[in-house]
Amino acid sequence: MNVLKSTIAAAGLLAIAGLAHAQSAKPDEVIRSATESAREQINENYETYKTDRHAFYTMIDETVVPRFDVKYISQLVLARNYRSATPEQRSRFTDAFQTMIVRSYADALLEYYDDVDIEWAPLRMAEDATDASVGAKIMRNSGQPIPIDFRVHKTDDGDWKIYDIAVENISVVSNFRAQFAQEVKKNGLDSLIAKLENLQIKAPTVEVDEPAQGS
Repeated sequence: MNVLKSTIAAAGLLAIAGLAHAQSAKPDEVIRSATESAREQINENYETYKTDRHAFYTMIDETVVPRFDVKYISQLVLARNYRSATPEQRSRFTDAFQTMIVRSYADALLEYYDDVDIEWAPLRMAEDATDASVGAKIMRNSGQPIPIDFRVHKTDDGDWKIYDIAVENISVVSNFRAQFAQEVKKNGLDSLIAKLENLQIKAPTVEVDEPAQGS
């Protein structure tokens, strides 16, 4: 199987880690310290989450979504179409986009949460910076490490929040922007929103070559 679900799971795991106490910590410290508590939370409730997906999705909604700057991501992925959208369209799009992300990644996260480990890169950031990239490598049980970057910025309330994730230099925001621009051009913004609301659009996955057996 070429779709790297473990990378998706790792990204989701670090998203769940959250950016609590971000006002007093650097972004890499926040993500690293919270990752272990996220692992414990899933580990303690794994059997419950496996049989009660509603409970799992509720936990994801409460812990993952606040750690992302969803409104800003919506602006980035819709680009000029966001500027021309009505307030109602913007609200519907943001809500539907958020739900799509949760549903697309949550199941893979639950299945592969303990199948990866994280190796962190030193943070290079000026003291007064408001934008940063937190680099890491996803260490799988098999296969080559996968580089991943969490792009974060400091919001008006002083919190560090994620606004993009790049896996092997492939930006999730850029993927969505291209995909959504095509849909809007072809069928209009309302069609895109409806497809998101009906979960007809899935989040993109990362394609890699898995090592051949016996190599």
